[in-house]
Amino acid sequence: MKVRAIIILLIAATGYLACSKNDMSKIPTIALMSFVPDIMKVNFDTCVIKFSLADGDGDIGNDTTSEIYLRDSRYDTAGFVKIPFPAIDPTIEDPQKGLQGTCTFSPVLQPTPRLDSFHMALGDTLTYEFYIKDRAGHQSNHITTHPLIIRP
Repeated sequence: MKVRAIIILLIAATGYLACSKNDMSKIPTIALMSFVPDIMKVNFDTCVIKFSLADGDGDIGNDTTSEIYLRDSRYDTAGFVKIPFPAIDPTIEDPQKGLQGTCTFSPVLQPTPRLDSFHMALGDTLTYEFYIKDRAGHQSNHITTHPLIIRP
C-alpha cells in the first residue's frame, strides 16, 4: 500500500514539474549589449548594434511584421526606419518556452555628418533609438545607444 502511494506521488510530482509554466512576458524585452565603435570614419567604418531579447510566446522574426525600428537622433522628425528582423530557425520557436537570444545588426544607412560646413569639417555626433515588434504586434521597450562620433 505504501509503495503504491509513493508511486502515485512520484508520478504526480513528475507531471507537475514537466508542466512548468513560462513566466516570460508575451511583450518582447530588449537590452543593449554593445554598440561599436564609439568613433568612426566616414566610408571606412561600420557601426554594429548587439542586443539581447526575450519574448514569452517566441513569435519574433521570419515574416514581414517582425522588424527592428531604428531612429537617428539627429533627425527626430524623420521617424523610425524599419529593418527586417534577422531570420530565426523555426525549429526553436516554441510558444510554451518562449524565445531568448541575442541579435546583432548594422544600421541600414552608413551614418555621415550633416551637410553643413561645421559638421563636414569637424564631424558629427548621434545616438540611435531602437525597438522591436513581434508578429503579434507587441512593441518592446525602447533602447538608446551611447553617442557615436562621426569623423570626416
